[in-house]
Amino acid sequence: MSNEAAGLLWPAGNMLPVFQAPQHLDIYDIRGASLDIQLAATTLAGVLNRPQPRVYLITGDDDLFWLKQVLHSLPQTTAPRRGNDALAAMLTTYRQSIQGLIIYDPALMDTVNVATTLAGQRDAMVVAPEQVQELENVYELSVLVDLRTYHWRSRVQAYRWAQENLLADASSHLVAGIAPNTMTGLRSFLVATRTFVYWLDSRNYLPARGEGLSERRLMQHVFGAFAPGSLHLGWFIDESSGVYLTSRAAIGVLASDYCTNLEVLNAVRPESIPTAQQTTSVDVPTATKKVYLSFTISDGDNLQYCQHRMLRLWHDSVRGSLPIGWTIAPALLEAAPALAAYYLSTTTSNDELIAGPSGASYIFPAHWPADHLSPFLQKTGQLMQTMGLQTLAVLDSGLLQASGLPLLSRIRMTGMSFTSRPRQHRLTQELAQFGVNGLLSGAGVVNASWKKVGDVPLYRNLGLANSATTAVRLIKAATLLHRNRPLFLNIYMLAWTITLADLKQVVEQLGEGYEVVLPGTLLAMLAKNL
Repeated sequence: MSNEAAGLLWPAGNMLPVFQAPQHLDIYDIRGASLDIQLAATTLAGVLNRPQPRVYLITGDDDLFWLKQVLHSLPQTTAPRRGNDALAAMLTTYRQSIQGLIIYDPALMDTVNVATTLAGQRDAMVVAPEQVQELENVYELSVLVDLRTYHWRSRVQAYRWAQENLLADASSHLVAGIAPNTMTGLRSFLVATRTFVYWLDSRNYLPARGEGLSERRLMQHVFGAFAPGSLHLGWFIDESSGVYLTSRAAIGVLASDYCTNLEVLNAVRPESIPTAQQTTSVDVPTATKKVYLSFTISDGDNLQYCQHRMLRLWHDSVRGSLPIGWTIAPALLEAAPALAAYYLSTTTSNDELIAGPSGASYIFPAHWPADHLSPFLQKTGQLMQTMGLQTLAVLDSGLLQASGLPLLSRIRMTGMSFTSRPRQHRLTQELAQFGVNGLLSGAGVVNASWKKVGDVPLYRNLGLANSATTAVRLIKAATLLHRNRPLFLNIYMLAWTITLADLKQVVEQLGEGYEVVLPGTLLAMLAKNL
């Protein structure tokens, strides 16, 4: 593993490396800095933080919260210089730790990603052309690579060069997609782990004139260089076709493009991981002639959601006053274990943590190679068992939807439901030993449905509801369609647009005849009545 960053540990079976525990952190506040300063500071932090983190960047209020919540016991020094002056403060302390500069080409912003890959391999900092003269004069930093000299006209040309010249020396475990104009976020972690970085459109099937490869085909070439079980970080231009390609290559996805300070959070290991409160027991409530309703909040597979948006919802004063299911990434145990411990230790009896799609990482089970499914399920089961999670959310996609093409993907909209019967049986059978006793499926479904797979209830969610109004409409339509009582409805709520006040509003607008329960309770009651 000579192409991995020296000093990082890769325990057997781990999806992510383990950074060495930090002894001291220098805190730099880059809020308000120009984008080029933020890019330079973030890529510099990636070099400085391997294999043992030394630097923590403040890019927003969430970074301050986690610094105080999970890093308070570490000795810290906060630099007085902020904003645009923070980079100078970093270089004053750490100039000798970097080898030089990688200049990106402003005429083609995708060179920011190529430069990020180079920075990880050359212990360098990514800069704009306008920054070079001062950095050379004041800090005697030399230019290692100037990407303007290549005169690339398209991102295919840039990433094909990177594939041919940099991929072999990048991490053999990790690949990442990240928008070139995302200057902070995950970049420090990508530099620290020597990850290959790209940004291509998986819906682009045809090559442009003069280019031998389409963007989709180049993505397939990149993914083909990684062994099954590798991990895709960041995100995609198009979700369904991107996750389809990674699933076909047996590469899991951890949405993480806006994760900040991940190498620091990875390195801090709590003494123990609490276990989630169990929401089901032998004494399952007896259903009566009413509608039982549960809420499940989406996007828990997304690491940066767990770090940012979920935190804000979690701090809402409404939390604890009504039952709510929260999808969360089991991979937090590896990526940022202190974050996992925080959520597990602060749940109320009205909070249920559910494994986000589709387990250890985001995959489409129907398209995952059969020979590599058991290791994925084993990893999923182990992580869920450690966290005490009993319910798994699963998203999947048919071939037409996975194409990403606007017309084809709408011919047969199944709402990302998990419909493959052979894979349903494999999941329930292989996860049963880890205590998984319920599956939730689908996003974008206007009619809920349910069945048992063996002894495990599989529920196709109602919705993806993006507001209280949409949720009420979907629930009322379902109660009219399904006349038998008791009726069990789990509604999938879009995390990015709803608030907990919206959930409370839904309950108030529905009125009598509905009882709100946790998703795990609803599944247990449903299983009893099937």
